[in-house]
Amino acid sequence: MFISIGVRFEANVEALNMVETAGNYSKHRRVPYIIEEDGKLKTIYVPAISGESLGHAYQELLVKESKALNLPVCEDCEKFEFFKSMNKNYLKKKINPVPKDDKKKIEEAIIKSCVIEDVGGFLYAEKPPVKRTSAFQFSYALPIKSIAVYATTEPQLHARHAQTGEGKKEGVAEQMIYYVETGTAVYGFTFNIDLDAIGISSLTNKAVVDEDGIKKRREASLKAIFRMLSSQQFGAKLSRFFPVGNIMEVAIAITEHPFSVTSPIYDNYMEKTEKRLKVIADTFREEIKFMTTDGEKTPEECLAEMINYVKDKNII
Repeated sequence: MFISIGVRFEANVEALNMVETAGNYSKHRRVPYIIEEDGKLKTIYVPAISGESLGHAYQELLVKESKALNLPVCEDCEKFEFFKSMNKNYLKKKINPVPKDDKKKIEEAIIKSCVIEDVGGFLYAEKPPVKRTSAFQFSYALPIKSIAVYATTEPQLHARHAQTGEGKKEGVAEQMIYYVETGTAVYGFTFNIDLDAIGISSLTNKAVVDEDGIKKRREASLKAIFRMLSSQQFGAKLSRFFPVGNIMEVAIAITEHPFSVTSPIYDNYMEKTEKRLKVIADTFREEIKFMTTDGEKTPEECLAEMINYVKDKNII
């Protein structure tokens, strides 16, 4: 079973993805973006949030949901340090001694000992190298095409003050100014997850953990994206630059095989996705499910419907 989610959210005065600090100036991530204006294509630079940033937040919440279901999470991932099993030093924490020239045993040991590396993938860069592709995918969050020209980045001036009075240290400036570049936009991004890949060896295509364990891992994976969207706990600088806005729309496609919703950066993405799904269902005679926040439904109601549907299918 494959799930694809398109998300639109409004974020005013946000600093969700900073990329560079030069002196006292912190710069927001920006990317070149193609738009159509007066019948001609042009490139503009817009604020953006990387898929890496979104993926990190998702894995943090996956740690919490996994622990709530008593699923295994390794020592480093539990601390939200997603080094994964990149070399012998980290792998030895899971399996010691490390099997020589046996990729299957290495992958199996890592999958069994950590849900995050099972779902989020890893690259063991030793001999023999072992690669596991992530079961989930995040796009960049980019401004909606039709209003991308209104997306902005603007530096905001702030100041820190040194201690004054008797405790003042000689030679220390009383005030330090700094700038944080904030972004404002209506963003869209896509999240995909292949539930069939969880708990399954990518080398043998056989189950590594038992059926109940696989179902719980799938459940934790879906609850993590629910928590992420509902709480808006993604991106940086949330303590002082929590975005002013909300999750506006969610569109969810559930299919038997990989399928991705039309990107929510396009205004008609829901209608296009529905048409595409109908063709898939007619051509391959496959069961599909499509749910959106059209009408009065909230994002949380839509995400709960997704989990209940998967539960009814005995997938979790």
